[in-house]
Amino acid sequence: MPHSWEFVDSAVPQDVRERVLLAALDELTRWGIERFSVAALAARHGIEEADVHRYWGSGQRLVLDVMFFRSEGVMAAPDTGSLRGDLEAMALSVAAYLNTEVGRRLLRAVVKDTHVHVPDDTRMIYWRRRFETVRTILDRAALRGELREGVHPVTGVQILLAPINIRGLYTDDPIDEAYCLSVADLAWRALVRR
Repeated sequence: MPHSWEFVDSAVPQDVRERVLLAALDELTRWGIERFSVAALAARHGIEEADVHRYWGSGQRLVLDVMFFRSEGVMAAPDTGSLRGDLEAMALSVAAYLNTEVGRRLLRAVVKDTHVHVPDDTRMIYWRRRFETVRTILDRAALRGELREGVHPVTGVQILLAPINIRGLYTDDPIDEAYCLSVADLAWRALVRR
């Protein structure tokens, strides 16, 4: 599981980290990944640009720190002992996160744009890490003999997360428990060995 501290120098004072992360969250949700700029963040929020470079090294590392710091609770792969239980728990966890203002805004911030200030692979680093978390669910299910043969891991992850993320992207409606359990059930039926 990724941990946001891997993207920042551990010597950063806690008050500086909190202030910079809050400013970066504002910039990221306002402008998205591609238009995120450390210089603009510094100017708009009264933060020393040198501090960002000293502790994070780059705008990309700061963006990743914000994204992982704000979603650490969602990044943990549930381990209920069954594929169905893990899919339900993951769906509910993702929905709970996306039902927050920060979760919804960050999801929308990772939508592709063509104006780039941060290296293009930032989004893919984030999604690969998210994929690794959900892949853990599939790997455990395979070890327990629950996963059917021939499941492509990316497809398995997308079956569960795509409907929830789409609802979070295109509506402001809460993502309710019944919807999550329905999506998890569909994913389970597509993935389970019969």
